[in-house]
Amino acid sequence: MASDMILYWGAGSGPCWRAMICLEEKGLSDYTSKLISFDNKEHKSDEVLKINPRGQAPAFKHGNVIVNESLAICLYLENTFKAQGTKLLPDDPAQQGLVLQRAVESQNIREKAAFGVLSYFFRTKPEDRTEAMLEEKKKTCHEELQVWEGYLAKLGDGSHIAGKNFTLADVCAFPFIATLVRMGFNMSRYPHLAKYYDLVPAFKHGNVIVNESLAICLYLENTFKSQGTKLLPDDPAQQALVLQRAVESQNIRDKASYGFFWRFFVLTKPEAMFEEKKKACFEELQIWEGYLAKLGDGSYIAGKDFTLADACAFPYIAIIVRLGFNMSRYPHLAKYYDLVKDRPSVKASWPPHWRDTHSKDVLKDI
Repeated sequence: MASDMILYWGAGSGPCWRAMICLEEKGLSDYTSKLISFDNKEHKSDEVLKINPRGQAPAFKHGNVIVNESLAICLYLENTFKAQGTKLLPDDPAQQGLVLQRAVESQNIREKAAFGVLSYFFRTKPEDRTEAMLEEKKKTCHEELQVWEGYLAKLGDGSHIAGKNFTLADVCAFPFIATLVRMGFNMSRYPHLAKYYDLVPAFKHGNVIVNESLAICLYLENTFKSQGTKLLPDDPAQQALVLQRAVESQNIRDKASYGFFWRFFVLTKPEAMFEEKKKACFEELQIWEGYLAKLGDGSYIAGKDFTLADACAFPYIAIIVRLGFNMSRYPHLAKYYDLVKDRPSVKASWPPHWRDTHSKDVLKDI
């Protein structure tokens, strides 16, 4: 049914994520997905401009029908496939009005919270940033999030953005909240928003909902043991090593990849703090370099086979490579990266431009 649908989308785009969530909720997962690179200006290509003269993503086409703008795409899908998948707009006029209000209103999260702060760091030269402007944007961000915290507090625990059910309001709001969480925003001062973030399932299989990446991987391995790659060995000792490395890989994220994200967000960068984070990064990577050195060339994280340990560790190693980190002092990690990046599962799940270009150079001199 969705074979005549095509969606042009870009990685990291909240509006694109909206359209993709809606397609999945309506049971239209067999649409043609065209990932474009914002870094390479592919959204300005003739192919995209034929569908969207603004050269923006998402750009969507269903047969001869062209729809642009994420909210319009979502409404088109809901109205065209009303009897299919999740009902995203309630029939009751008052409830529908609330859902539509929250859907439109969610743009404020993007502009005041996500884009308001993040774009200031990504698009403003360090020498042009000021403490006063930063404080103003932080204040606006917190004020906006407090509005949504209030909405959820009134609805009570377990509620979605506009009531007890997942609706178009969630399709529109969640991607921008998730962007903040993804970039390390501390949600502790917004407990209802934090609970809401955890409520929206990261993974759903039938009636089974699983959140947290490691839990999802373990669920898939245990549910489909005889299918595809065996990610957990049967031998107890080998299995323990794989699980240890899988959990341990969180340190790569915290100390090596995420450890340097502060460089985007701190106006004044004390040399002592910078050196401390570099030291923690190097020490962590040296541990993994040692693991691979002991195993020998051609090895994966926990042995000769690709396992759950690799599914957990590789994404964090790939992030620092993506950000321009020089791997020359870690030859075994560099060989491991080259070994894994061409696996079919990585190619299928990884934006192609991540493999070919380093659009961010924040770690190139580290």
